[in-house]
Amino acid sequence: MNPRWLPLLLFTSLRLLATEADCPHGELSQQFCDRDGDMMADAPTDPKQWLDPYTLVFGNTPKQSFIFSKGAQKALMAHIEKVTGKRVVSFPYQTNSAELEAMRSGILHIAGMNTGSVPTAVNCAGFHLFAMTAQNDGTYGYTMQMITYPHSGIKGIYDIRDKTVLFTNSSSNSGHKAPVALLKERFGMKDGIDYQSRFSGNHNNSIKKIVDKSYRAAFVASGFTQSMLSEHTVPKDSFKIIYESDSFPTTGYGYSHGLKPALAKKIEQAFLTFVWREEGQDKAKSFNQFGENRFIPADYKEKWQIIRDIDKANHITYHCK
Repeated sequence: MNPRWLPLLLFTSLRLLATEADCPHGELSQQFCDRDGDMMADAPTDPKQWLDPYTLVFGNTPKQSFIFSKGAQKALMAHIEKVTGKRVVSFPYQTNSAELEAMRSGILHIAGMNTGSVPTAVNCAGFHLFAMTAQNDGTYGYTMQMITYPHSGIKGIYDIRDKTVLFTNSSSNSGHKAPVALLKERFGMKDGIDYQSRFSGNHNNSIKKIVDKSYRAAFVASGFTQSMLSEHTVPKDSFKIIYESDSFPTTGYGYSHGLKPALAKKIEQAFLTFVWREEGQDKAKSFNQFGENRFIPADYKEKWQIIRDIDKANHITYHCK
């Protein structure tokens, strides 16, 4: 090697090391930086790269239609418009992957992500979580339940061995990821070996399939069993709960990390000050079937640790192409 090149090589190496140190990634994809240690992507340091659109796109998927009643979502969007001074439109994405890709590319600005999708959204799409739904007293969360129908022969988790188990969809925490991890880690049962899996598409479908005895066992979120019973969608004694987990955090709300920081703060403010009231009424009204009527701050690093642990048990990584 020509000695004259040595100083240049050293300088280049030191410069790369300095750049990497200035932009720690953690589990984030390489295009994102986490300088404040919250495990989420920071806004670009160059103001020229900030997103400051005239119209904010609020995304959801058909699987998330249960989050708001139509009136509540309309009221929320109007409140965001009032606080931010921006026009807000809703865009329905058909799949979670389409929603994630839209946020990663910068064309989706605000979104609600189901509990199990949040880590992937954070690490692959630059989703900045800041809020989750809660009840009026500030309580939040749901449990994972394994349900069956009376006289099915299923009395405990080990009874699903050599049988078909119904899940909701692959990105759902309580409807797939958590139970698969539970069955493998605690009960030593692996999908495709000790039991077979099928997918219903959503929690309500899974409950109905149990009630009509199409399947013997299904994993669902507690909020759906409670709401279907309270709304008399299914008879009271048409299913029973065989197993119930500890609580998980609820649907997470966030914005694209690329938004102008001042605009991002206004979006946070809009969610955390939102109260839905019907015309002529002073009392806050629940905006979904689970009795939730407010947003509370959400801490991704702390509250989603259990979800990341479940992903780890399922060998799920967040490396994106």
